[in-house]
Amino acid sequence: MIRLFVLVSFLIMSSGIGFCSIVSNIDKKEIELTTRFDGSKILVFGALTGIKNDPNLLIELVGPKQDMTIRKKSKVWGIWVKKDYAKFKKVPSFYQINSTNLNSDKRREITNRKLEKYFFSKLKNTETTSQKRVDKKEYFSEFLRLKKKKKSISLFETEITVLQKTLFFSTIELPQKIFPGEYKVIISTLDENNEVIKSSSEIVKVAKTGIQKFLSFNAANNSTFYGIFSVILALFLGFSAAQIFRLLKI
Repeated sequence: MIRLFVLVSFLIMSSGIGFCSIVSNIDKKEIELTTRFDGSKILVFGALTGIKNDPNLLIELVGPKQDMTIRKKSKVWGIWVKKDYAKFKKVPSFYQINSTNLNSDKRREITNRKLEKYFFSKLKNTETTSQKRVDKKEYFSEFLRLKKKKKSISLFETEITVLQKTLFFSTIELPQKIFPGEYKVIISTLDENNEVIKSSSEIVKVAKTGIQKFLSFNAANNSTFYGIFSVILALFLGFSAAQIFRLLKI
């Protein structure tokens, strides 16, 4: 990584480019989800050109899209049931924002803008059994609470380190439970109004391997085989456990 920083710095100094641009990279292009996977860290690094003042940098990690349903308890004939619900369509399964040392007002503005773009705007429909209309913000607040509880959303918890207004690096932490698919890393420079000046992107491919890949594929594409295999595996494990306990008694 140090060699890459030195090479990038040399190219920037020798090129004399006057406009803003970003040269970026990541230390991991692929991540394997094995039975022993307990999370992973991704190092994002690179260099800037054409920056005179202290740069305002933003690094986002946007996970593969998924649908998510938020249910709300309501009283039906005197019984509390989760009848009311709201559906979020095609929202990132994981999302993280890192930034340079921005003030609280800028962070709040960026947070609201990003949450609106990736999550709140994806709230497509709600359904309620009660006569009182449920505010969409209530569902959205519960949605964010669940995402934070699962550690699948992180907002400005990690800063970007910038060296000599040129080189930068930051880390992104992935939790133990993540979805397979393509994760997009977006690096952006911002102006004083938090508008994007220049951006670059990298892709991290997350895939299941081994028995997890086998089970996941058959569960989605061959449900009959998956069901039979699960029953046979359960019987085999049960029989094996019974034999082990019988031997231990002897």
